[in-house]
Amino acid sequence: MSPFMERTLLLVAFLACLHVTTALMCYDCNSEYDRRCGDPFDPYSIGEVNCSKQEPREHLKDKVPVLCRKTVQKVYGKVRIVRGCGYIRDNNTDDGACLKRSGTHDVQATYCACTTDLCNHGTSVLNNNNYLLHLMPYTLAALFIMFSCKRINLHLQPTS
Repeated sequence: MSPFMERTLLLVAFLACLHVTTALMCYDCNSEYDRRCGDPFDPYSIGEVNCSKQEPREHLKDKVPVLCRKTVQKVYGKVRIVRGCGYIRDNNTDDGACLKRSGTHDVQATYCACTTDLCNHGTSVLNNNNYLLHLMPYTLAALFIMFSCKRINLHLQPTS
């Protein structure tokens, strides 16, 4: 393979690794109105929403959706699960541990947030395996570069 072709393939592999996002997709449902939204969750039967095209919220007019949320509310023993777009980042919980809150009497809530498409499906954002999909192009590019460099070195060595 010519050096020009190897460099072209290297450039294409690098460009394939870039992750450009113009829209954030999240599951959008409420188990109070649709029991399929609860756990266990069947993502194939629930609608998806493009958060970037949502109308601004009345109380958050200057904010745009930047993450997906899953909220589990337990009020007097009744559990409701709400999935949808989120507007305010929290570096302590986004793509990390869920935040649990409890109120007076028998009121509890668990908030989970994540920043990749359709990530608000699991019982916890930590159970989300999307990170493997993001690592795959980088792994393939690294392998390609490694083998390309090895091959170039073989061609540069003088023959006796």
